[in-house]
Amino acid sequence: MKKTISIILAIGIVLRIFLSLTTYHSDVAPFDFAGKVISGGNITNFYDYLWKLPDNHPYLKVYPRNLFNYPPPVYFFLGGVSLLTTWMVDPVIHNNFILDFPSTLGNIQLNLLLFLLKLPYFFFDIAIAYILMSFFKDKKKKIWAFGLWIFNPINLYATYMLGQFDVIPTFLSIAALYLAYKQRLIFSTILLGLGAAFKIFPLLFILPLALLKNDWWGRIKVLAAGFLTYFILAFPFIFSKGFRATAALAGQTTKSLYAQIPISGGESIILFLAVVVFLYLIFIYKKVTAEDLWKRFFLMMLTFFVFTHYHPQWFVWITPFLVIDLVNSNFKNWVVLTLALLSYFVLITFFDPGLTVWLFAPINPQLWGIPGIWQLIGFNPDINVFRSIFQTLFVGAAIFYFYLYFPKERKKIV
Repeated sequence: MKKTISIILAIGIVLRIFLSLTTYHSDVAPFDFAGKVISGGNITNFYDYLWKLPDNHPYLKVYPRNLFNYPPPVYFFLGGVSLLTTWMVDPVIHNNFILDFPSTLGNIQLNLLLFLLKLPYFFFDIAIAYILMSFFKDKKKKIWAFGLWIFNPINLYATYMLGQFDVIPTFLSIAALYLAYKQRLIFSTILLGLGAAFKIFPLLFILPLALLKNDWWGRIKVLAAGFLTYFILAFPFIFSKGFRATAALAGQTTKSLYAQIPISGGESIILFLAVVVFLYLIFIYKKVTAEDLWKRFFLMMLTFFVFTHYHPQWFVWITPFLVIDLVNSNFKNWVVLTLALLSYFVLITFFDPGLTVWLFAPINPQLWGIPGIWQLIGFNPDINVFRSIFQTLFVGAAIFYFYLYFPKERKKIV
């Protein structure tokens, strides 16, 4: 087994290096830029940095004032790693990368910089593969879990092509699940709070985790440890106007609230919240073992994606649970997974070309600025109609997973 895992890992690392070197998305630049801003002495006030610049400042010709719209650990960690690793890149190329990206196309230094900016993700990504292995006892299933994660296209695309950091909170969530299996619930919930400090979705897992405790005082301690971890990491920045405007209340965090049923001129039922409350109540009254906790995490993620117009990188959050389901079911649910993946990758083509054809501009500069895939093949679909169709396909797959994993009464043994 060790030899097989080593071969899979070696091929996976080579693939990750290649994708890191050859692809670019504009979202990777702000993480690098943040390191420069923070290193200039802007610690608790770095969210306000762009807001205080004069209107004619060069940065504002490239970036909006609300550029920094993620929680603080994102910029301190990725910006800090950037400062430590990118010193070997030509300063001129590095500066142009932030202020005038097209001018860097065709320069090998750009490829080096892209690799260094994505390098921090390798640890979290590969660690997830090893944790997923630990959820299975059978050697073949261990290998399948490892291999499916190493070669899963969603993670490769979002992490090494887009350069997004969603693999970090995903790792923290899966690590928390592993600790829950070991009955280390306080450490588990702290990891969820830390994960929420990168992306808020791990907060959805804290209550299902706390309900592993049988007494309410124990549950309250687990809840408190998770939420306090999240709030402690955000607290130093709450006095920053920029933080409150762009990160604490970023528009991305409220997308799940858009799906509503109007019941009067000014009142609606928010579907996401209604289903979350319903599931939490079910979880309270139907007990679960730590070994089956992943199913409840999975249901929370399905609920989010059903009611949200999500960004492509967010789908990394749910991918470990899709892997666990596929391996656990001995691939019986491959049709459902195929439908979900079809929906995901077709929906990507309806975003801007920066998510598709422009990605490979670092190896072919002529791709930069050309039209999107559908325009290139001469087809102009109604984007809203097609998005609705393929999102509905995913919802159909999600309902099937709900049918499989919705909490059921345990059979009493006589």
